[in-house]
Amino acid sequence: MSQFPDIAGLQAVLFDFDGVVVQSEDLYDRVTIKLAAYYDAKIPASFFDANRGIATALFYKRFKAAADLNVDDHDLQENGRRILWDEFSSSVKLTSGFKQFFDKVRGQVPHVALVTATSRPLLDKIFQSSNITVDFDHIVTASDVKRDKPAPDPYLRACELLRVKPCHTLVIEDSPTGLSSATAAGCQTVGITTSCVRESLKEANFIVDSFGELEELLTIV
Repeated sequence: MSQFPDIAGLQAVLFDFDGVVVQSEDLYDRVTIKLAAYYDAKIPASFFDANRGIATALFYKRFKAAADLNVDDHDLQENGRRILWDEFSSSVKLTSGFKQFFDKVRGQVPHVALVTATSRPLLDKIFQSSNITVDFDHIVTASDVKRDKPAPDPYLRACELLRVKPCHTLVIEDSPTGLSSATAAGCQTVGITTSCVRESLKEANFIVDSFGELEELLTIV
């Protein structure tokens, strides 16, 4: 494995949202279970890990197939959004160690950005409905690109907005889908095991179990 990047040589740190900035994967699981119950449907246990970090539209397509539902796509998504907003407004919280790590990185790296498969309207609603506030230079959502993760477009767009080269950025992701996107864009990657096991994050250049561990590896003081 190559040497861990020197923070002094980084031009940007790019964060995924779900499972990285906020600890929301359990929340999404609860939403999936509640949505299935609303339709009196059953979702196989394998569905949850296999669909972490994917775009909203793709999630609903796969959910509909897994539940064998014959329902209107718009109604399905509206019911999903309603349940999701209720959950986010009442139970979302920052991932342990994120705020301390972010504040230190903010003072040592020129740029920080959020790159998420969540749509712009939903992300805006999440910020409005919760106490989550983070000072990013730019936010790239699924609404801002033609192809979402695992395509490289979201991370390439973030680098374009920040005017940095992908090779000089460090991406922090918690899912195989997000890591594939960042790797294809040419970014350096860290997989954090907040949502998935280490084996599923093997595409990352480095894997950590917490922001505290990542802070030590970057020798942030």
